[in-house]
Amino acid sequence: MAFTFLILFGGILIFYVGTLIYLANQQDMERQTAGISGVPIMVDQQRSTIIRWMIYGVAAMTFVMALLIFQLAAFSSSPELVSELGVEMPPVDQTAALGNFLLALFFCVVMVRITLAESLRNQIRRLAGTTGLYDVASNVHQVAVVLGLAFLSITIGQLVLSGGLEGLASDIESNGVSFGLVIFQAVLMTAIAFLGVGMMIRRNFPQSLERLGLRVPTVGDLVWGIGSGIGLYIALLIMVVIWAALVPAEQIEQQSAASDQMMQAFNTIPAAFLLSASAAISEEILFRGALQPIFGLALTSLFFALVHMQYTLTPATLIIFVVAVGLGILRQRQSTTAAIIAHFVYNFVQLALAILAVGITQ
Repeated sequence: MAFTFLILFGGILIFYVGTLIYLANQQDMERQTAGISGVPIMVDQQRSTIIRWMIYGVAAMTFVMALLIFQLAAFSSSPELVSELGVEMPPVDQTAALGNFLLALFFCVVMVRITLAESLRNQIRRLAGTTGLYDVASNVHQVAVVLGLAFLSITIGQLVLSGGLEGLASDIESNGVSFGLVIFQAVLMTAIAFLGVGMMIRRNFPQSLERLGLRVPTVGDLVWGIGSGIGLYIALLIMVVIWAALVPAEQIEQQSAASDQMMQAFNTIPAAFLLSASAAISEEILFRGALQPIFGLALTSLFFALVHMQYTLTPATLIIFVVAVGLGILRQRQSTTAAIIAHFVYNFVQLALAILAVGITQ
């Protein structure tokens, strides 16, 4: 019953997000067409109203989820109440839940104000810098900010619900990682990227590929992709050595517990290949392909680091940020295809070496 509910809720949520992105693209297409033809820009006010209220809906769902987590924390801290209710509740830290709620509330305010305040959109434009093409008048860009904040809030909320790093590691150890879920997430992220750039709305398929920086791998893509992937892995090793010299071993073990359990879940070469390929393709198409040209290298890299919340705000977050910057520069100078190759090499080398090391020691 619970699984059926989750499938139904997930389907409704995907339809809702897809509809919002579609309407935003329709609105931008009409604005661009009017601008090219020289006709005064006349936006569809009814569609604008629908987009605005759908954004408010995203904000409301984000708020409700954070509020429910906060309530769960309050309930789980009272054994008597849990006993009276007769249900199992995950142990949720009240301080973490409160922090998550306040952060979600801030995100919700930003989501609402971005539809109303041009000054806020101008601030985002300045943050995007010279490497970003954020358009204060674009509905698609507004929706991208809103969905990005919602996704970040949900990611943080899931971490809090899992009981932090230790709880997340324990959950992965107990339940493993679903291959089907990995593939589903990859397909969903890729679909959102293509829909976001307006495929079959403002752009045809070849134009969408060009906008996303995707092409058949060239010799340059292969050389730079493989070389950058190995280079980023070497940079990772250097930063890990520095990290180990500055932080007690127990703290490192705690901070890296979730990522270690993830590696153990994909403990065969085919599984490692699947995880590396799906993550590289979907994340690069979405982050470097769709988002980076709009929000710039720095903002996109920061967002990429923050949504990998299994590392939380530890030195590992800095490592992910450095990797994201490296992949972003590769996207700028070569293509998203080269970034996909580099991301795959970076992930697969780590997993494959860990699998081989375990095999040797057994």
